[in-house]
Amino acid sequence: MIAQEQVNILLVDDQPAKLMSYEVILAELGENLIKANSAREALEFLLKNDVAVVLVDVCMPELDGFELARMLREHPRYEKTAIIFISAIHLSDLDRVRGYETGAVDYVPVPVVPEILRAKVKIFAELWRKTRQLERLNDELERRVRERTAELEESTAQLRETAERLRLASEAAGFGTYDYNATIGQVYWSPYLRGIVGIAADEPLTLERALAVVHPEHRDMVRQHVDGYSPQAGRRELEFKIVRPDGEVRWFLDRGQGVPDKQKSGLRVMGTILDITDRKRNEERQNLLMAEL
Repeated sequence: MIAQEQVNILLVDDQPAKLMSYEVILAELGENLIKANSAREALEFLLKNDVAVVLVDVCMPELDGFELARMLREHPRYEKTAIIFISAIHLSDLDRVRGYETGAVDYVPVPVVPEILRAKVKIFAELWRKTRQLERLNDELERRVRERTAELEESTAQLRETAERLRLASEAAGFGTYDYNATIGQVYWSPYLRGIVGIAADEPLTLERALAVVHPEHRDMVRQHVDGYSPQAGRRELEFKIVRPDGEVRWFLDRGQGVPDKQKSGLRVMGTILDITDRKRNEERQNLLMAEL
């Protein structure tokens, strides 16, 4: 069993006999009891230590209990510290209001009933302890969130760097990339692929829009090629022509692979498009030369 954290309970009274009696009454709570013979002595301790409960006599020389409570409430550190007044004299309603206004949370009349005093102090000590536990838990959660956020930011930066390297490498090699989710009809083309085809970067893409750039002679062939993808089909290749917006005809080589989507129930096609126009033109020239021989 984990031992319960002790909290500081500050007993403030200018009469040593009363302090001793409070100490005896509260001893069985198992908390750390600190005695102060004056408000100034109490302040000296409070400046250096956290305190859960302050049990203070209303009537004391120099600084009375009301003034001590007011000074504590002006300090942010002691906003959650419970202040219990003990008064040997009868307090009017106005006195009680004054006490609550200065920061008291409860009153204990004299003669003190030990069971009542213990019960009141125990409640406020436990409340302070739970509050501190929650604060520490919140601090730990915030620390973990900060660490996780930093890890995610680092991972995101690495992914961006990897994506940028892949983009530069693909552009240097003269090919673009694509990702087609057949389940939802979503099509992604890399910026380089959009550029060589002639589709604006912000234009939405669907399969029909993608097929529209294919040369009419090859459109049905490409559609059948796309329909033939499956997770079991392996890698597929196809050479076909496209028509740019300016009317230029170019040759592409598609190398794609069908894979299951995230839900494992649909199809996703990913691959590369290589511009082979120069190769095709060279082949055509060679064929013409061969025909002339």
